[in-house]
Amino acid sequence: MKLLHCADLHIDSPLLGLARYEGAPVERMRSATRRAVERLVDLAVAENVDVVLVGGDVFDGPWRDVGTGLWWNGQLSRLVDEGIRVFVVHGNHDADSVISRRIRPPDGVHVFGSDGPSTEVLDDLPLAVHGQSYATAATHDDLAAGYPDPVPGLVNVGLLHTSLDGREGHAPYAPCRPGALAARGYDLWALGHVHGREHHQDGPTHLLFPGNTQGRHARETGAKGVSLITTDDTSVRSIHHVEVDAVRWCRVPVDCTEASGVDDVEDRVVDAVIDAWREAGRPAAVRVELVGRPGRGGVGDPSSLRTQLVADLAHRSDGDIWLEKVQDRTQSDVSALSSEAVAAVVGAIERLEVDEHTLADLAELLRPLQGATAGARARRSVADGAPPLASVATVTDHLPAVREQLLSRLEGRV
Repeated sequence: MKLLHCADLHIDSPLLGLARYEGAPVERMRSATRRAVERLVDLAVAENVDVVLVGGDVFDGPWRDVGTGLWWNGQLSRLVDEGIRVFVVHGNHDADSVISRRIRPPDGVHVFGSDGPSTEVLDDLPLAVHGQSYATAATHDDLAAGYPDPVPGLVNVGLLHTSLDGREGHAPYAPCRPGALAARGYDLWALGHVHGREHHQDGPTHLLFPGNTQGRHARETGAKGVSLITTDDTSVRSIHHVEVDAVRWCRVPVDCTEASGVDDVEDRVVDAVIDAWREAGRPAAVRVELVGRPGRGGVGDPSSLRTQLVADLAHRSDGDIWLEKVQDRTQSDVSALSSEAVAAVVGAIERLEVDEHTLADLAELLRPLQGATAGARARRSVADGAPPLASVATVTDHLPAVREQLLSRLEGRV
C-alpha cells in the first residue's frame, strides 16, 4: 500500500508585504501555491498511490471568491478519477469558523468533521484513518486525547493538525505530547501545522510533519514538498520526502571578508546566488546576507547594491531569480558587540516582518500616537493619501530603519 501525506498547502496565500518590493513577481509567487498542489497531484498519479492524506490548512483563510474552492475541487477530482482516495482534516487557517463557504467534495474524498474524532475503514485496503477537523482557529484542546483506539489487524493512521509540544513560529494549537501519540498505538501520525519537515519514530509509531508544500516568504527556506509512505498489511515500511515547490526561497550568506570594494562584493554575491539557484533547480526567491569583515571599501549601501544586482541576475537566470533583499550583517573591526545580541535583534525584527497578526497589533497600539505626535503637517499628508502611521504598511516600511538604529546603538556607532 502506498500513501502520500501533505499538509499546509495554503492555496492562494496572499503573501502579505511582497508587493512593497520593487520588481517583485507578485502574481508568479501567488500562483506558486497552486503549482505546488498540481505537482503534488501529478506525483500521486505517477506513483500510483492508493491514498492521499491532507493534514490541514488547505486554504490560507477565507476565499477571495468561490474560484479558490472550485480549483481545489478540480485537483481532488483528478485524484479520484485515478482511483485515489483522499482524507482531509482542516486546521486553524481553514477551520469551520474561518471558511464560511464550502463546496461539496467529489465522491472518494472524506473530510473529517469538527464535532469529534472519527474513524474511516477502507473495504479494499488494510487501512484505518482517524481524524478530526478544527471547529475554530484557536483550538487549544488536546484533540488527540479523544482519538479512537486502533483497529486491530490494519495499518492505523492518525490525521491531525497540531503543534505537538510546541514549535517556534507556530501557534500552540491542539497541543499534545509525542509520547502520548505513540502510546495510542497507531502506526503513523500524519501531522500538519509545522512548516518544516520532521520525522520521529517511537517504537513502531512514526510521527511525521511533511512541511508545507510551498514556501511563502523568506523565513520558509529550502526544499518544500510531501512524503511518500509505503506499508505492508500491518506496519509502515518506508518514508521518503519528495520536493514539489514551484519557487524556492533561499537565504544566501556571502562572505565579504577582505572584499576590495563594492564591485568585489557584487561579484561574490552574483556567484553565490547563481550557485544557490542552480542547486534549487527551479525559480528562486533569494535573500542575501553579507557577512564577515570587509576591507576598507566596505560593502556599500545594501539597497543600492540590490538595484545593481537585480538586472544582472535576471539576465543570467532568464528571469528565474528574484532578489528579495540584501542584508548587511558584516562586522567592523571596532565592533565589540555580542553576536548573540545581534542575532536576537535581527531575529526579532525578521519574525515581525512576516507576522501579519503581530504587525496589525502593533499598528493598533500606535494608533493613539497618530494625532498626538504627527502634527498638522503629518495629518495633512495622511489626508492627501499618504499611509497613516498606524498602518501595517507604514510599520513594515519603517522596520529596516529601526533595525539599523538598534544595531548602531548596540555597536557603539552612535
